[in-house]
Amino acid sequence: MIRVACIGDSITWGFSLMDPWRQSYPALLQEKLGEGYEVRNFGCNGASVRFDADLPYGRTMAFRTSLDWKPDIVLMMLGSNDATPYHWDSTVFIRDYKRIIAEYRDLPSAPRIILIAPLRIHRVMGMTFMDLSPETLEQCIRPAIREIAADTGLEVIDLVELFPDARYCLDGVHPQETGAKMIAERIYEGVGW
Repeated sequence: MIRVACIGDSITWGFSLMDPWRQSYPALLQEKLGEGYEVRNFGCNGASVRFDADLPYGRTMAFRTSLDWKPDIVLMMLGSNDATPYHWDSTVFIRDYKRIIAEYRDLPSAPRIILIAPLRIHRVMGMTFMDLSPETLEQCIRPAIREIAADTGLEVIDLVELFPDARYCLDGVHPQETGAKMIAERIYEGVGW
């Protein structure tokens, strides 16, 4: 059995979905992969990369549980909650992202780690969810994730083109059911099982 850990924030968890246990992208990825794979959702609502954030992913129970599970593949989609321009610091973000990666690299299962650059953040009626900045995501976070991948030799799946507008994420951040299906399909194709 190949264990696939989906690491992330509320987008991974399935925040806006009626039934996250069946409609989130990890649940849909499990359906696509079928027998021989076990996909688990280790998303944590509100989690950020930075260890000095209000809710650092590296200090959550989801993170600890994912490490204890010793996955064979780690799909890491973090960064959306770090898209606040008044807290942005690329040095800290990169350092803390690499710190999380290092924990997975040290596992005895030696997992294949794939970084997933998050979805775009959209303004809805002129505002963004929780003051997240589309500009910070595009100009700072996405390039930082590419830099981290280059520095660590990891693969990247970039979801930047997946949602050109807020049609599939009505609050501008969290995908609805169709959007979750699109994410699962893109990751499935990107990993090349």
